[in-house]
Amino acid sequence: MNSVKFASAIINKRGLTLCLLLFWAAANSSFLTLHSSLFLHAQSQQGMASYYAKSWTGRRTANGDRLHHDSLTCAHLKYPFGTRLKVTNPANGKSVIVRVNDRGPYHKKRIIDLSWGAAKALGILSRGVAMVVVERVPDDIVIPLKPDDNDRIEIPSLELEEIDNDSITPVWSITKPSPDERLMRDSVTIRKP
Repeated sequence: MNSVKFASAIINKRGLTLCLLLFWAAANSSFLTLHSSLFLHAQSQQGMASYYAKSWTGRRTANGDRLHHDSLTCAHLKYPFGTRLKVTNPANGKSVIVRVNDRGPYHKKRIIDLSWGAAKALGILSRGVAMVVVERVPDDIVIPLKPDDNDRIEIPSLELEEIDNDSITPVWSITKPSPDERLMRDSVTIRKP
């Protein structure tokens, strides 16, 4: 019985401490600003990146999507599915925003696996593996993806009107003489004395 009371006293003390800390943090806005900037800064990683070969197109990723080589997607071990990441190649300054839809890479020295399209945008296709900087970006950024099988592309409807075929005369029939007219013209010019 004493151990239950002791555990509840510890939980209550931790809960009270947490409440006091949150109250103090809300009262002191510079504390929140400082810690949020440190948190955002900690979200960037630097390491090696590789990419999926084109032959992997059509395979299922860890979240169930089908991989397409032109889609701007990636595999990461830590970030949740759907997270948007800005990947920058420091060698040439090119960057691309990708969406996490797979887990990996399962290689000690790599931090991210990119789709073929993302690797092409970064200019790392010829090297195979390159040093990159990975930063988290807001999730409201739209990433261009290939449509899924379930996505339907809406085609606009066109209104067509009927035209009377008798009133339509092709341009070439107006400008070119008929074979009979050419024959008469040639025969007339030959008979000149």
